[in-house]
Parts: sequence; structure tokens; C-alpha cells
Amino acid sequence: MKKILLLAILFSTFLLSKDTLNPFLDQQMKVEAQLLEQNLTKEERATIQKKQHSEYQHFFMEYAANKKDNLAISNPYRMEISRLKIRISNNRQRGYKSAVLRDKALLHEYMMRNMFRDILNEVLRSTENKSKDFYEDKVDEILIKYFSEYKPLKMELYKEFTDTNKTGSIPQTIRETVKRIFLLEAVSRTFSAELVENRLNIYRAARLSEVKLFALASVVNESSLGQMLNPYLAPLNLDSSKLTVIIAIIALILIIQKIIYLIMNLILKHYHVKEEDMEYIHSHITKLFNIIASLFIIQVILVVFFGVDTKSILISKFFAVLYIILFTMLIYRSSNFLVHLRIDRIQSYKYLKKEVVNLVIKTGNVLIIMLAFILILYILGVNLTAVLSGLGIGGFAVAFAAKDSIANIFGSISILAGDLFEQGDWIEIDNMDGTVVEIGLRATTIRTFDNALISIPNFKLVNEGIKNWSRRSIGRRIKMIIGVTYESDFENIKKAIEEIRTMLREHPGIANERTQFQSFYRQPKLISAEDFKGVKRTTLVYMDEFADSSINILIYCFSRSVVWQEWLSVKEDVMYKVAEILKKYDLDFAYPAMTVHLAKEQGKDEEKKEQVVQHGF
Repeated sequence: MKKILLLAILFSTFLLSKDTLNPFLDQQMKVEAQLLEQNLTKEERATIQKKQHSEYQHFFMEYAANKKDNLAISNPYRMEISRLKIRISNNRQRGYKSAVLRDKALLHEYMMRNMFRDILNEVLRSTENKSKDFYEDKVDEILIKYFSEYKPLKMELYKEFTDTNKTGSIPQTIRETVKRIFLLEAVSRTFSAELVENRLNIYRAARLSEVKLFALASVVNESSLGQMLNPYLAPLNLDSSKLTVIIAIIALILIIQKIIYLIMNLILKHYHVKEEDMEYIHSHITKLFNIIASLFIIQVILVVFFGVDTKSILISKFFAVLYIILFTMLIYRSSNFLVHLRIDRIQSYKYLKKEVVNLVIKTGNVLIIMLAFILILYILGVNLTAVLSGLGIGGFAVAFAAKDSIANIFGSISILAGDLFEQGDWIEIDNMDGTVVEIGLRATTIRTFDNALISIPNFKLVNEGIKNWSRRSIGRRIKMIIGVTYESDFENIKKAIEEIRTMLREHPGIANERTQFQSFYRQPKLISAEDFKGVKRTTLVYMDEFADSSINILIYCFSRSVVWQEWLSVKEDVMYKVAEILKKYDLDFAYPAMTVHLAKEQGKDEEKKEQVVQHGF
């Protein structure tokens, strides 16, 4: 990346955004006035110049460190310049020559001050280039451009006003303005020389402009302690400012790391996290924090050591990719762990479907990985617009190659949108039935009743008919064919049928017309609510058929409960009661029988013998 990642987030050493150029120019005009004094000794002049050099160095570093804020400051002299131009025009028309000269001098001063600002801002914009050689040439080019275009004030027009005997506000203003312009021209010469000498420092500070600590470190570098340490640090390609940055950043990282660790422990203790969960957090999440902190310390040392040039930018790119990978792992693990901790509460929500939660979790995980991949491409300088355009062109081929996967994804959406089934439902499709374990993006897994796990593609479930046995609120069918022998008395059969009807009508486990059903679900469709929710109350008991070996009685009813075990219990009780009723009316259960007639071969009187072969089930 062009700037060191995350430094701006970790540090709060920002300087206030304000215009520092004008105060600095005023200060340097005073310094230039001191240097113009004739009675200065050589030592005094050297002391002033040394201090001046330090002031320029500090100003350039501070100005570059606040690159963004300074570039955002518009021309503060715009209104004054416009006002002066209008006043010059009016005074020229009225013939006020002295006023015109005064305003021209003031306008010249403002233009000079603005020239310094334009030079600095253009130099700061040039620091965005990765090549230091290009930047250094650009600084020379900028200085040549502005100073070659600069036109000095025509001093001969102001000679008459240099006489201090001339009184009045206009002569006084002209003398003061001309003096300031003269000092500003002296400042411009020192300014251009210092700018060339400090251009590399400006480049480094601007490249690290997000790190306000760098500007603060320059103050340490110019202090007496810094000047004393610098000769010893120079062989290591370090100085006191670099060392200050390294120590401060490392200390801040270690403090933040410790704070995060303490906060995490407090949160875990507050929510009474299990011991095994705490071990997982420390081994999979806290460990990532430690790795990120260690990498950041290594990056800071390398960048400060090499300086901000092409080599350090490549190092920052490499570390940025590592940070994205590690933070992606951190977010991925943390989000999934939080869901794991809240899974019991999520399952307790009656109207929140588990399969929707699973789909949201999987979709979130995919989005996290995709976002990380896009960020890595961006950091590596890949043109994302071209990549996305290429994906659009090649999308047809990709869609055709992955048509089954896409069909499965839309199939899962159709299942959820249509509410065909959900986790825990008993469904049947293509002679396969079982309990739904999970509705995934690609397939739905079913656990069969013989404990096998089957995976069925979602598009197949959508395109073919599905039996959902779990979508029943009241009524699981009980159907029986009871056969009684032909020797039975029909009057007894009739009485038995009536008593079975009464028994079923009064049985607490059998649904009938008196069974109440209340639905809290409001379906905005013209459909039967009972059919939609699966409510059956039909009860039928009739003599149904004269079969080959029995008179069949049909018993057709529905249990109140749809739970298999409860249904079996009700069905068993009904069978016992039916058996008792049949016994009460001397009705015997029939069983299949076959009659075989055998004839003698002698030809006299035929004699029939009957042999009954009985078969039981």
C-alpha cells in the first residue's frame, strides 16, 4: 500500500489542523531582519543561522506530517486579493496614485505569501510518487518554475515614499509593506535552499503523513539529547526520531495487546464461559492477536529502518496482505464462535428457522472470504474494474460450467421461500424417507430411519414431489380392515359397528368434530386453514365388503397426536377395545380359507369330501 496500514488507527498524536505557514513566514522575516544587521559578530550570525536551519527543518516536517490538512486549506488571501483588485481599479479611475501604489504593494505581498503556499503544496503532491529520484527532480522543477515567474516589485515607483519625513497613513503603510516585501524576498532565498536540503525529510514525513507521531519525533531529533544520540545511531541507519517512533509504537502495541487480553478475560468471566470454550478462545483467537501484534512490531522496525521509499512500500504491501489474512481468520473464527455461544438461545426462538440461521452463517462466511480476497487484490494493485468487467464477460461460461451449483443455490432459496420443509421434518422422496438434518446451499442431508445419511441436491427436491409427514397439526391416520366370519349374526355385526363408532367418538386419543383447533398463523390466501395446517377429524366405521372368506368392517379415523409413539399407543388401545367389542357380540375374527372338493373315480354315486386348508397371517 502507499501508506503504512493501521498506523493512523493506532496512534492519536494528531496535530491541530491550522494554517502554520503565515506565522512561520512572519517569524522568518524577523530572523532575516536580524541577519541584515551590520553589527552582528560571526559567531552570533552562525548561531542565528543554526537556529534558523532547525526552525526550517521542524516547520517542513510538521507541514508534511499534516499533509492532508494543509492541502485542504484554501487560499486564505483570496478575499483580500479580490478586494484589493477592486480598490485599485476604483482608485485608478479617481486618480489616487498613492492609494494605487499602496494597494499594489499590499497585493504583491499577498501574492508572495500565496507563492510559498503553492510551492509547498505542489511539493507535497509530488510525494505521492513512489520514486524518490522523480520527486527530487520535481522539487527542483517546481522551484525553478515559481521563481522564474516571480516579478519583483518595481522599487523605483516607491522611492519618494522611502523618506520618513513624509507623513500620512498611505506613506506609512507603503513603507511598512515595502519593508515586508524586501524581507519576504530574503526569506524566499533561504526558503528555497532549505527546501532542497530537507526535501527527503519532507518526502518521508509526507509518506508517513497519517502517522502524526513522526512529526513529533522530529522535535526529539532536534533536541539536545537527540543531537547527542544521533552520532551513535547513525551506523545503524537510525536517529533519535526513528528510535522514538519505534519505542513509542512498540510500547503502544504492547499496552493495547494487554488491554485487549484483560477485557477479553473480563467478558469471558462475566458471561461464565465454559473452560473448554476459554481454551478455544486463547488458542484460536487470542493467539491471532499476538501474531498480528508481533508482525506489526516487525513492520514498524523495518519501515523506520529503511525509510519510506519503494522498498518499504513493498514491505508494507507484504505485511498488509498478511494482516488481511489474519484479520479475516480472526473475524471468521470470532463470528462463528459467538454464534456457537448463542446457539441455544437461537434455537429457543419459535419463529426463527434453524435452516435460515445456517444459511445466513454460511453466506456471512463466504462474504468475509470474498471481501478479504478483493482487499488483497486491491493492495496488490490489481485493477478491480477490469477484473469485474472480465467476470461479466466470462460470466456466461462460468454460469454454464457451474449450472448445477447455481441451480442448487436457487433450489435452497426456493425451499426456504416456499417453506417446503425445515430441519427435523420427516420427508419422503423417491422411496427415500427420513428426518431433515440440514438444508445447505448445495444439498439437503437426510438421516434415514435405519440411521443412514443421504445427501439430495436441492434442485432435485424442488423439481420433484416431496411428502412432508411432519406438516400435520392434528390427525394421524389409523386405518384397519376387520374381518369377521360368515357364521356371524348380522344383527350383532350392526350392534358392534355402532358401539365401535361410539367408542371412537368418546376416545380421548381420537380426533373428532369436537376436537378444537386454533391457528395463530394468518395466511393471506383463499385456502382452507385446516388443510393448510394439516387438521383431520374424519371418523368412519362401516361394514365395507363381502370378501372371499370374511365380512369386512372398515375402521378409518385419526389420532389427535401426530407423534409416532403416541399414535402407536392410541392405535394399540383402539385395537384392544375393538377386540373386546367383537368378543362381546360373539363375533370371531375371520382368516383366509380355501375349500377343495375331491371326487371318487369309481363312477357310482359321487361322494363329496371336503377338506379345509387353513392359512393364518
